[in-house]
Amino acid sequence: MYKSEFEKAVLRTKEFNLICPEIIFSEGVLLTHEKMQKFPYVLRDTVGEIGVEEVVAQCLSIHYRLADVIAELFDTACYFTIGYVETVERLMFHQSEQDLKTVLQSGVNGSSLNIHAWLTLPTMEIMDFSLPTSYAILNKKEEGIGGLIATHADTLTGGMKYHPMLVGEDFLRKSGGLVEFGI
Repeated sequence: MYKSEFEKAVLRTKEFNLICPEIIFSEGVLLTHEKMQKFPYVLRDTVGEIGVEEVVAQCLSIHYRLADVIAELFDTACYFTIGYVETVERLMFHQSEQDLKTVLQSGVNGSSLNIHAWLTLPTMEIMDFSLPTSYAILNKKEEGIGGLIATHADTLTGGMKYHPMLVGEDFLRKSGGLVEFGI
């Protein structure tokens, strides 16, 4: 299911005349226990020691900076993915195709851009270093602070689903997001 949406996101990226990385799919599991134990150190070494409040609303910056490091850690491609997240309660960071086109044409307008980003591996496993903390802080909950979503996208539980809309960083470049968010 996620792979099908990811393939559509690749096509959409190209239809928007954005540079899309070459996509190579693979089978298997890359997110092993051994690799996952390295994540806190990779995160610290790449983005430094960051406070909980600094993680909130920083998904674009965090994942942009981590993409190459994660690719190196796994010795494979790692795809910066823009989209939205579905939960039982609501759609978070939802942007329609038309919304994304408008942002691309008009540029980023202030720091209120309501999109989300995460990393996708060729196995369709996803890594989201910011959503659990952002969700916990915004909902005033302790559970989730400092958390990480790292699993195959189709095995998420509790009604959570990731919906990729665009693949690659070019949307950030062409919309002004790299400048606006200090990336």
